[in-house]
Amino acid sequence: MAERTESGFLGGIRREFTTQTWALIPVGVALSVVAAYVVNVVRVPFLYLDALGVVLVALLAGPWAAALTGVFVNVVEGFLVNPTFWAYTPLQVAFGLAAGYMARRGWFRRYWKVVVVGLVIAVISIVMGAPITVLAFGGVTGTGSDAVTTFFRATGANIWSAVVGQTLVVEPIDKVVTVLLAALVAKRIPRRYMPDTAARVLDREE
Repeated sequence: MAERTESGFLGGIRREFTTQTWALIPVGVALSVVAAYVVNVVRVPFLYLDALGVVLVALLAGPWAAALTGVFVNVVEGFLVNPTFWAYTPLQVAFGLAAGYMARRGWFRRYWKVVVVGLVIAVISIVMGAPITVLAFGGVTGTGSDAVTTFFRATGANIWSAVVGQTLVVEPIDKVVTVLLAALVAKRIPRRYMPDTAARVLDREE
């Protein structure tokens, strides 16, 4: 019985990786990299948008394709945007898995549910990301969100409190905007061009 369950699980992962999925992954990587590059260049303090392509692939292909997309996104962003992205690769994997599995369970079919997905991903980012920011980078990542950390430090907060405070302010905004944008992009794709693995998005049906 256990062997059959494992086979089904692995079979489900294999079914995600169709020819369309392998074509979508570079598109998702490019979308995330371009969005993160623009946000980083203009130093937008409350947005990263580096998970935009990851969430889009989660909606169109599934959680494991999205997780792989997240790995590629941070490898590329580490070279092109900021090397600190490499340390945050496990977060992108977690974002892809969370968004993909929630999409399969109908959590992208109404706007309020999409907001909940964004908040769930924000919690993942806060729990996993804050320790990386403090322990690996001393609280400074070279992104626009450093301005928020600096603000909290100026109020007398220690580095842990400042980084956690920064993530509590930035992550919910960034992740809710990210999942809403991904849902709206997926919604605009004609159904005939959707992969068979695509989740239903913003159709207001139960």
